[in-house]
This record gives sequence, C-alpha cells and structure tokens, in this order.
Amino acid sequence: MSSHVVVIDSTARRATIKTNPSKPLADVLQEACRKLGLDASQYGLNLSSGAKLELVQLSKSPSVVTVALQLPPSEAQGVPNGRLLDKFPSTTTLWLVLRKFEAGVAGNGSTRNLTARAAPATDNGNNGTGRLYYQTPVLQAMGRELSYFSDLQKSLAQLGFNSGNVLFRLSFRTTKQPFEEAVAMIDKFFESLGEENKVGAPAETSAPATSVNESTQVLEPATTDHAKAEAMDTQDDITQLAEVPVSEVQTDTVSPLVSDRPVTVYKPPTNTTPQSALTSYNEEDYIPSIEHAKSHQGRLNQLSKNVRLPSDKEIAEKAAAEQERLAAIAEIDVKVRFPEQSQVVAKFKQTDTGSTLYTFVRGCLNTKFANEKFLLVVFGATAKQARTGPGGSSQTIPDSDQQYLIKDQGLRGRVLVNFTWIDNNQASAMAAATRTTTLLKPELSSQAQDIRIPTVPGVVEEDTKDKPSLMNRLGMKGEGEGGSKSLGGKKGGVPKWLKLPGKK
Repeated sequence: MSSHVVVIDSTARRATIKTNPSKPLADVLQEACRKLGLDASQYGLNLSSGAKLELVQLSKSPSVVTVALQLPPSEAQGVPNGRLLDKFPSTTTLWLVLRKFEAGVAGNGSTRNLTARAAPATDNGNNGTGRLYYQTPVLQAMGRELSYFSDLQKSLAQLGFNSGNVLFRLSFRTTKQPFEEAVAMIDKFFESLGEENKVGAPAETSAPATSVNESTQVLEPATTDHAKAEAMDTQDDITQLAEVPVSEVQTDTVSPLVSDRPVTVYKPPTNTTPQSALTSYNEEDYIPSIEHAKSHQGRLNQLSKNVRLPSDKEIAEKAAAEQERLAAIAEIDVKVRFPEQSQVVAKFKQTDTGSTLYTFVRGCLNTKFANEKFLLVVFGATAKQARTGPGGSSQTIPDSDQQYLIKDQGLRGRVLVNFTWIDNNQASAMAAATRTTTLLKPELSSQAQDIRIPTVPGVVEEDTKDKPSLMNRLGMKGEGEGGSKSLGGKKGGVPKWLKLPGKK
C-alpha cells in the first residue's frame, strides 16, 4: 500500500497526506482540508474519474482480529465493564463469534444465551398468552447495524476487519416470527448447508476448513440444536449464504441436559477445610486505616440524622422502578448447592416459575431421592425478604406455578440456591443414604468437573526478629518492648505523683 495519498480540490490544488494501513479516511479528510485551508465539515472525499485501484492478493493464512463484545445490561452481570474480549481469525463469521462467546469458549469462560432467545408476544395486548417470539441478536460497529441473518454470516474480513481491534455492541430485537418456526427454518438451513459442504467443492481454501473446525468446537457447551439465529424472511436470502463455511449442527453435546435445559455440574470439595482458610494472609491487611475510620464516622453521622419517611407516591414509584428493572432481565444463572456440596448451574428465563425450578432440581436427583420433599432457600443480598436474624435474610422459594422467579421472587444476576431437607430427621436419614449412593443422577455425577480456583500468590514471611511487633506499632507495648510491665510487676505501691509532702 502507498505510504501517501494526494488530495486534489476543485481548483487543482494538491495536498499530500501520509497514510498507513490503519488510518481512516476521516483523518485524511481533516488533514487535507487543514493544508488547503478549507472547512472539513463542508467537504468529502471522492474517487476521481479514471482513478486506479490496485488489486492485491491477500495472504492465505487469516490474520488475527481482537473482538470486544459489549453486552447489554441483562447479560452484563458479573462481567468486568460488561465487555467480553477475545481474538479470532479474520475468516470467522459474526455468527461464529457470537456462538463462541455464548458457549464460553471465548471470553470469560461462562456460558450464556446470545443466539437462542425468545420473548413473549405483546401485539398490543391481544396475543400475549404465552406465545414466544424469536429475539435476534443485533450488532453495531462503527455506525453500522448488523441485524439480518445474512449480515451475521459475514466474516470479519468481509466487513473490513482484517487486523487490529473492533468493538461490537450487542442488543436484542424481538421479531414477528414464532420461536419454534425460526429454529426449524435455521435448522433446515444449516442441514442443507452441511450437505453442500460434503457433496460440493471439497476444499477450495484453507479458511473454510478452519471455520468448520472452530464451529464444531464451539457447539459443545451451549444449546446446540436450539441455538440458532433469526430465520430469514425470504428463501433468496438463504440461497445467498450457501458459500459460507459453517458446520452442520451436532446432535450430541458435552453438557448434560435436565428438563431440556443445559447444565454445568461441579464436584463437591475433597477437603473439609475451606480454601480461604488454607491461604496465607498478611496480618497488616486487617488493621483499620484512617480512611476506614473516617468512613465509619461519616456513616454514623449519616445515620444519626432524621430522615423523612417516603410518601405513598414515592413508595409506588420505587416499586414501579423495581418492576421495570426486573422486567428488563432476560435470564438469570441459578446455581443449586446440594447438601454434599455438589453444585448444578443452569439458566432460567422470565417465564420460569418456582414450580419450574423445583421440577428442574428434582430432575437432577437420583431416582432414589426424587420423591423426597425438600426446600430451596436463598440467603444473603439476593433474598427479597427483610433481614430476620443474625444469620441474615433468607427466602424460601415456593413450589408454585404462580410465582415467577424473576418477577415475583426478585432473583437477578447469578443466584445461589441452597437445597435443604424438610427437617433434621430427614436430613440425617438422607445423609446416611448418600454415603452409599450419590445424591445426583449418575449421568450428572459422571460429568461433574472441579471448580477452577484462581491461584493467588501467598504472603512471603519475613524475618521479624528485629522488627517491632504489630501490637508495638499500634501503641500496645508489652513487656520487653519498651512498655510498662503489666504482669509480674510490684503491686500495691503508691505512685510517685500521689505521695504527700512530709517524711520520705
């Protein structure tokens, strides 16, 4: 590529602008107008008649593009800055990028639902009786919106991203096509595309083979057969996508299914001592600083002030705002912790109720324990009920199909649900029974994985022989550290300052 371009105005004046492969045309326009003494807001760039464009051959090996995916608020729970970041070959399609982020192969490793979303229909209130309509992912990059299925099947290179960094902002748009019809049409499209890849041209370039291998790897943890994109409005748009290198959908998955819901199973800990207790710590980290004291004093001063009670209107507005926030949540991650400390993680949507959660948990249990009665309890800040005791707030999720998990129970983000038996006698009997039989189904226990704990560098112990102790530095000196003798000293003597004048 040339290291400079020549910009010519209407009076044949020339301005030579130095360029590089990553320099945008907007910067070229600004520099040219500045050299020519013109207002850049009133001019644009155009190819002159007879301009020469050089056709160059691209490298056969794809380049690396760093892709950042800005998640919507409903999906940004627990994600730093709400943004996922990873590197992809320039031949990767946008659909495959979403699938990799969705399956946890790229990004922070957690699974999420980005391509198989549905929302209840409204249709001005006439058709909202439980019919789910497909929600298509919408990507925005550099002022361009990519919402159609044909756009999502374009590769990064086809969109002009051959190297460097690119930021995609993700949102979801509810279509007018029922969810099951959209999934069926996309299933049919991927099946026909897979047959063409097998029977048609065997291997024209190395890029399609790379895309096929990547797509087969990314379809493991997600919802496979159901994780598709928006169905096309016309068959013509589908035929235009026949050359896109996409693998056919796999029928077998790595993630087990419970009630047609993909789950992730974690093994119980092998050590009885918590991991936090095994980590060395620095004693000085627990010394309150001046900032802590000021913050505590400020909080006490704030609590000592009289506060006006909210009016009925303010209470109603606060409740309405809370309902709006809950309605904006598309799905939540629920982690169920069982008595033997094994854990099962799954996603639940707005339409899921307490009965749905109980049915799901019962489906995870071994057939020996499936008919036993149990409770699902939420502790801590996630609980909607007020604090009732020293142990913190607790909330028992009712086994009812009238109580929605998000709307009525107020669950949001990532929720830890504790599995408990009805009473202590039942808990003792079940604990004895689980010594010989696993509480979870064998197919779930066999696919359980260890919880990945990040390694934190331990504290290096220093030689404290000549170093004053922590108590000494805090002003509480003991014997042998320059302080007064608190033990073993003479007791009962009259201090010098109390002696009266007279005989000594």
